[in-house]
Amino acid sequence: MTTRLRHRPQAEDEDASVLKLGPAFNNAGCLLISEVKYLLENRDKDAPDTAVYNKTLEYVKTFAKFNTTEAASAVRETLRREPLLTQFETAQIANLCPADAEEAKSIIPSLVKIDDDRLNALLSEIQTMRRFQS
Repeated sequence: MTTRLRHRPQAEDEDASVLKLGPAFNNAGCLLISEVKYLLENRDKDAPDTAVYNKTLEYVKTFAKFNTTEAASAVRETLRREPLLTQFETAQIANLCPADAEEAKSIIPSLVKIDDDRLNALLSEIQTMRRFQS
């Protein structure tokens, strides 16, 4: 009896630092934590009230950086003006709100493609929106 070895294609390694998130995320949209908070707080009242829902709501209430949908939308629109940013990077910047380009690039390594001055200008604008949100 002979056994045949099957050649399996090598799975591509996932690495968020270079935006290799895996096939399931190739065309996926990314929400800001503040947007998820809004969606959960305004869900259909007939939706089931589960432990997972409650824990998720507690999490997004704790970590949402923007209190209103208008503020979250304004941040998203500001970041959309930078053509080099992916949806993933946009969401990460808005969710983490790094203070400057150095911090942003240390926690989101794929941002090395953006000039520090341009990134600092975007981050400064977001910090201003965050400071003055209603």
